[in-house]
Parts: sequence; C-alpha cells; structure tokens
Amino acid sequence: MRRKAPAAVAALAAALAAQNAPYAVPEEDLPRAVAPQPVPFSHRLHTDRGMDCSDCHPGSSRAERAGLPGRDACMLCHQALATDRPGVRSLAALPPGSRIAWVRAYRVPDFVFFSHREHADAEVGCPACHGPVSARDVLQQELSTSMEACMNCHVERDTSIDCHLCHDLGQ
Repeated sequence: MRRKAPAAVAALAAALAAQNAPYAVPEEDLPRAVAPQPVPFSHRLHTDRGMDCSDCHPGSSRAERAGLPGRDACMLCHQALATDRPGVRSLAALPPGSRIAWVRAYRVPDFVFFSHREHADAEVGCPACHGPVSARDVLQQELSTSMEACMNCHVERDTSIDCHLCHDLGQ
C-alpha cells in the first residue's frame, strides 16, 4: 500500500537528485514478520488487563528511547501471576537483573535519530508509528519507518522536515 508523497517530500527528492544524490524510496514488504521472541509475549493480553505501554517501556514518554523490559520488570507482576506458564517459568529461572534478548520489530537506521520523548511531547501516540500493538498477540512490523513515511507524517502534522532533526550532520 503506497501513498503518493506530498509535494514537500517530492521537492526534497528533486533537490537531492539535482545534487547528484538521488533519493529513491526503497520498497518495503509490509507487514514484515520478525523472528520468535525469546519469551512468548502478548501485548493484547497485557493491555486487556489494563497495562499501558509505559508500564513495560518506561522511556516511551520521557526518554529518547522507549526501552525494553528486562527480567526484573516482568517479574514484578509474574512472581505471583501466571507462574505456571512456561514463559514465566523461563523468566523466573533467569538471574535477577538479566536482560531479555527481545527481537525488535521496529528499527531506524543507525544514522537516524528518533526521540520518543519529543514525539510523546507532541502527543503522537504509540500506534502512529507502531500500529495497533495493543491488539496484537505476536508483533510484526506493520508500518514503515522509512524516511518517506516519517517526512509524510511531519508534513501532515505541519512539523519541520529539516534534515538536522533526524540526522547528525556534524554541525
């Protein structure tokens, strides 16, 4: 499902092409499945029980990175809840303080800077970039994290598309 780029994005692509640095939007095959998680986890199940994104991703509204929960965060609840489930047993068997090797569904390239805090401050909800995660038992990448998708969103929200907002230009 490809949308036509707004005029601002098309103008940027034309400017780059004029500088002999053409920008071609790579094709994406979405939704894109990710490898199985090390611990089975249903976002739907947890949000149906009243949990919010920030309960497991504490940086989602106040830090540059949302963060991923480690063993101790999960065990705050699971020392008493669903203790008979194999996934919870495997968590309990990990040493306290252990990180969980979660498989990321969404990632931007290393040369792109993305601040969860700035987007939360602008009242951009998690589903705008991550899709309906709260309805998912298994995550996959449903929405694009391409430059085109981000710039289109900025244009739709009448927000700056200056390069330095997302890219370190060495200045």
